[in-house]
Amino acid sequence: MINRALPDRSFYPRVNLVNSRGDHLLRVPGEVARQMVKAGNATPVPGNGRIRQVQVAKPAESYAQRIGPPSPPAYGVRFHRWVKLENSATRIVEHHPRASYPEDDA
Repeated sequence: MINRALPDRSFYPRVNLVNSRGDHLLRVPGEVARQMVKAGNATPVPGNGRIRQVQVAKPAESYAQRIGPPSPPAYGVRFHRWVKLENSATRIVEHHPRASYPEDDA
């Protein structure tokens, strides 16, 4: 679905991408935001002047396949964690299996 009703408004060099609740997801270049709006994947947040924010048209839960359990929203996606060794003040970094190289069984 192509959004042909988009007025010819300019975008800021870096545009905020927000979800349906208005939570900030990430910042994208203005041209990427323009292409997302033209393709119908996002809509500009109402405002005067240049476009600062675009809202994602549909949440990822509606079309993306989950590859693992969801993370708590307060922490986001973590690919490592600190583990304290027993009887020591030493901490080590434990990496998530998807973030490291596969082990060879040979």
